[in-house]
Amino acid sequence: MAYAMFRELGYAQLTTDAVAARCHISKRTLYRLFPNKGALVAAIIDTHRRQLIALPGDYDDLSPIEALERIFVNEVEDEHDRERFAFLKLLFIEAAQNPELDQIVRLHGRDVALGLLEDWIAREVELGRLRVPDAHGAARMLMDLVAGATMPARTGPVEWPGSAARRAYVSECIRLFVNGAAPRH
Repeated sequence: MAYAMFRELGYAQLTTDAVAARCHISKRTLYRLFPNKGALVAAIIDTHRRQLIALPGDYDDLSPIEALERIFVNEVEDEHDRERFAFLKLLFIEAAQNPELDQIVRLHGRDVALGLLEDWIAREVELGRLRVPDAHGAARMLMDLVAGATMPARTGPVEWPGSAARRAYVSECIRLFVNGAAPRH
């Protein structure tokens, strides 16, 4: 319900009073669950982040390429892909106008995703399947590769290449990263 209201109203117009009313709960109950609007939106972002990056998870039985295809949830139905992009578009447009939201997006979206990806890369290094000098730097590079061109821009027109083009692009980014980080024998 809060997600639908966030999409409908945007961050600035979303209020905890309105969410409590629409959910038919008291403000006191809502505040027990979410002490403020920021915490409520952080929970929305946490939920949607899992639709974009499937970590943590057990990918030890998969090759790095197969694991990253699953981690970046690259094989989804077109409708689900469009919904993910619509949410990202809303977040980026709203965050550009609301510094508080921008901070929430960084802390609960990007920073968490990078940390989880860093942990996965460190595990792959430990297993001998990847070789990188710095798991954090490698996670940032991989995230930039995969998300950089497929994330909506903060300025200018927001475009989406379409699901098939995005899937092919992400697969190529994954292949390039893994081939560059593969141990040399």
